[in-house]
Amino acid sequence: MENLKAVKSQEITVPNSITYIVIVNWNGKELLQNCLSSLFVNTASSECKLIVVDNASIDGSVEMVEAKFPQVKLIRNSQNAGFSKANNQGIQFALQNGAKQVLLLNNDVEIINQKWLKGLTDILESDPKIGIVGCKLIYPDGTIQHAGGVITLRVPYNRGEGAKDTGQYDRVEFVDYVTGAVLLIKAEVIRKIGLLDEGFSPLYYEDTDWCVRARLFCYKIAYTPKPTLIHHCGSSSNKLGSEKKRFYSSRSFIRFMLLNYQLKDIAKWILLFESKVVLRSLVVRPRHGKLPIALRSDAASRLKFLVQVWWASIRDLEGIMALRRQRFMFGEKISI
Repeated sequence: MENLKAVKSQEITVPNSITYIVIVNWNGKELLQNCLSSLFVNTASSECKLIVVDNASIDGSVEMVEAKFPQVKLIRNSQNAGFSKANNQGIQFALQNGAKQVLLLNNDVEIINQKWLKGLTDILESDPKIGIVGCKLIYPDGTIQHAGGVITLRVPYNRGEGAKDTGQYDRVEFVDYVTGAVLLIKAEVIRKIGLLDEGFSPLYYEDTDWCVRARLFCYKIAYTPKPTLIHHCGSSSNKLGSEKKRFYSSRSFIRFMLLNYQLKDIAKWILLFESKVVLRSLVVRPRHGKLPIALRSDAASRLKFLVQVWWASIRDLEGIMALRRQRFMFGEKISI
């Protein structure tokens, strides 16, 4: 990772640096209330404007926001639009109302630092080449959830995830991507690279893809350890259940790979990793028995799952290839 030079502290000016914060919510009333409460306690009213996009919650989330946070702009959807579509609604409203920066914030993030927003905007405004900034996120137990992201052939991953925070990621750096749980982006960057790709709906990898697009336009992605925020990770997606989460994660990664990896790396990934997934779906190596391997009793259902994932990923292959060609106009695909 490339180190970033120290950034001098500077005051945020309003209205020349209007930051709109977009929070998407789906049946997360308690989490959303905690997020908004911690945000207003630790954020000056002059620093930002707030948008909550509610994805047809039925748990009283909308009523809670209207009653306790009337200063929030509330966008109500009649159905669950997913992460990227709902965020795009908030982003478009922000841009139409003079936003200079837009911050995506998950409803399960807890703000614990009064200068959290200034820490992010200082980095973003320190260099015209910096297009996106993210920060360190920790689990409630204090271990690291995210300290910037790395894109590898096998799968993108969060640096330090699950590790004890000993200061090993306490410097500002350029990274491959930052998570959409806390992602600050310049409005000018959005106008150049476009909104989040709604082809990833309902969730997963749209934030990573956004960062890749920004890099194709020669913007840098910065990670800063200050602020450090608490992320009650996956609280909304957990409502989907493990099977749906696995399906959407696998499907969205294939879309991400087809859009952004070089063809030779796509072929390498299929040979090195996806072929092993297919093999493990067919056979299992038992702990005891005469044969070293045995046919899985659930092989048919596992293969069906893989077929469904791939079909859901490539049924819009023509559209994906059109996007690939469009991106080639601005830079090379990811080289692993």
